Amino acid sequence: MTTRFLSSFAFAALMALPAAADDFEALRNNPQIREGLIQFAIARHVHNRCPEISARRLRALSYIEGMVNLAEDLGFSRDEIRSYVNSEAEQDRIRALADARLEPRGASPTMIEGYCTVGHEEIAAGSQIGLLLR
Repeated sequence: MTTRFLSSFAFAALMALPAAADDFEALRNNPQIREGLIQFAIARHVHNRCPEISARRLRALSYIEGMVNLAEDLGFSRDEIRSYVNSEAEQDRIRALADARLEPRGASPTMIEGYCTVGHEEIAAGSQIGLLLR
């Protein structure tokens, strides 16, 4: 339930923009938005694959709302943001970037236990990823 809620809300909130693919370039290239989505995706991967770590739903909702506000400050409408977040291509791109950061840390589909290790490290470090987990 938590996983579906977070993933549905996050991707709906950030990627629900009805804009043409070229219109995604500004969002795609904004370092704060890009890093925010990658961090959220990493936290989501950890939460989905490590049974001993759960998501902090309210903190995640606040985090996503902050990213939506940032996109709006850049001049994007909620509809444009939804289109971006709902884009399968963008979701795949963000997941691939998250996976590329997780694999060198020992977390991959063939090394599931690595997700718990990464999650515990991020929580201990107090990183943005860790703040989304408990």
